[in-house]
Amino acid sequence: MRWHKSSRSQDGGEECVEVAPLWRKSSRSLGNNEECVEVAGLAEAVLIRDSKDSTGPMHKVTSPAFRNLINKIKSGELDL
Repeated sequence: MRWHKSSRSQDGGEECVEVAPLWRKSSRSLGNNEECVEVAGLAEAVLIRDSKDSTGPMHKVTSPAFRNLINKIKSGELDL
């Protein structure tokens, strides 16, 4: 789990707040949960990761970019 320092924290200061993202799985995840994507919303972005590898790499995208991706998925624009 990666922690994120508050944007209100002073550079190098000892007084800061760190928060861990709250991860959620898609409501469309398969019943066996083997092929899931998880997302976590931050104030300035959305994190995306593979639920099978919770300590692995994450993708960070802006909130507008994430909304655009969701809209394209819902419209079928990204279907093969």
